[in-house]
Parts: sequence; structure tokens; C-alpha cells
Amino acid sequence: MSEKKLAFVFPGQAAQYVGMGKSVYERSEAARRVYEVSEELLGYDIARLCFEGPKQRLDETEITQPAVLITSLATLMALWEEANVVPEVTAGHSLGEYSAAVCAGMLGLEDAIKLVSRRGRLMKDAVGPSQGGMVAVIGAARETVEHVCSELSAEGEICCANINCPGQIVISGESRLLNEAIERLRKLGARRLVKLPVSGPFHSRMMRGAAESFAAELDRTAFADGKVPVVVNATASPVKSADEMRLALKRQMTSPVLWEDCVMRMVELGVTDFVEIGPGRIVSSFIRRIWRDANVYSVQDAEALEEFVSRYTS
Repeated sequence: MSEKKLAFVFPGQAAQYVGMGKSVYERSEAARRVYEVSEELLGYDIARLCFEGPKQRLDETEITQPAVLITSLATLMALWEEANVVPEVTAGHSLGEYSAAVCAGMLGLEDAIKLVSRRGRLMKDAVGPSQGGMVAVIGAARETVEHVCSELSAEGEICCANINCPGQIVISGESRLLNEAIERLRKLGARRLVKLPVSGPFHSRMMRGAAESFAAELDRTAFADGKVPVVVNATASPVKSADEMRLALKRQMTSPVLWEDCVMRMVELGVTDFVEIGPGRIVSSFIRRIWRDANVYSVQDAEALEEFVSRYTS
């Protein structure tokens, strides 16, 4: 046990599903409090949307983002209610970085909910889906995708937005350039190219307007120095000061999510066990493909929570 080094990691948008968080809510008073506080802040029944849908509404960016955050934090609070299991480092995939900041003690629960609700609205309204979007590139080398984006960026906005794991990269930008990139990458041997059902070109410079508006929100929000470091998406570096965390979140909206690099940085820091907390297993699947020697756990429901607590407190 003493040789283990834990990282708590948190999912982002696309992890949502109808029913997420329900069994943890039913098991844990601490989890219920998170949903109750969230309903007061948001002005609508977020628990009901998470547990019952409808899916179409849950999949809307301005709902998805607070829903995934709240479900992740409710699960985290339920875990801490039952066991004093504290990570030595934390990180989150895109939106999940806000959960990580709360986990590290850098950001308060209520402030995180307010920020993410605002973030979701700004990102939804930043650029129309007809102007830009995102495409998942499966089965192509990182260098190949970066080269294609670099060539096309001379004609407008396009970039690698998510470096998720070997063989899975998401590109973001103007619709016309994404279509050209699809053709080029197909010829270069990409196995699959999938246009994602998102409301805009996230993690690209096309989000500048939203990022500038959101920066003012971050400046008005209190941050604290962390109890543990957060390995941040924009640089794959561990940060622990309040100012560094605020800056990382400002950069995040227009910067790529360097998730593969984040995981390798945590491995360099000695992490042996990764615990994904929140809905789905997307982040867990990425980690398994990045570092095959890692022990990876997913805590997304009451059964998995109980199993994890038993494993780490016995």
C-alpha cells in the first residue's frame, strides 16, 4: 500500500448519460447536499435532469457542463464521506479540470458550479455550429494530424484540440477546413474520422471571445493555493498556487487539452494508480492506452464506490 501513489482524475463533456449519479445520490448524504446546493444556484432541478433526462436536454452544452461537474463532485464528496482517501495529485479532462481544482482545495464548490454554468453558456453561444466544430481522428499518428492542421492553419483557424491518447486526437476549427482535413487525413491512412455532435469549435482560437468574457469571471472568483497539485491541460505541468490555477483555466478555453502529456507527467511524478471519479469511463480508457502499467479504477456509481473504499481502506 505504501508504494502506491494515487491520482484522482475527472471526466469532461461527453461523459454524461441519463441516470448518472443516481445510485451515489441514494447512498450518500454528502452527495445529496451537492445536488441540493446546485439546484439553489442554478435555479433548476439538475438532479432530475441527470437521473431522468431527457437525453436531448442533458446533451446541451449549457446543461452538460454543470451536470458532469456536479455528478463528479457529488461522487467525490460521497467518497470522502466514507473514507479519508486523498490523492497526491489530481487532473481533469477539459471541463474536468474544475472538478480537479475543487478536489485540490483551490476552488470552492459553489464557485465551481457558478463558473461552469457560465462557461457552458459562453461556449455554446461563442460560434455557431455551421461555422465551426470538432472532428475525432482515430488511428492516425499525432505528428501526422499536427502536420495537417499546421498546413491548413495558413488558410484559417484549425488546430489539434484534444490529444487524448495514442491513436485518438480531436481537431477543432472552421467547418471548411475541417472538411479539408478529413479528406487529407483519410488519404494519409486515418482509420476513422467522426464529426462530433458539439455546439462549436472548442479549445481553438475561435473561442477567443468567450474566453475573454470568461476571464473576467475568473478574476472575480476566489482561488486558494492547492493542498495537492493539479496537472493542467494547457501545459501538462503541475500547478499548486491560486494564481497559476486561475491562469491555467483562462488559457484552457482556447488551448489544446494535452491529456496524453498530462498522464505521462503524472507517471513521471510517481503515480501508480489513477482513479476516475464521475460519470463514464472515457478518461480511464484513455489512461489505459497511454500507460499500460497503470492501475486504473472508475468510480461512477455506488457499487464501484463501495468496492474502491473497501480496496483502499482494508
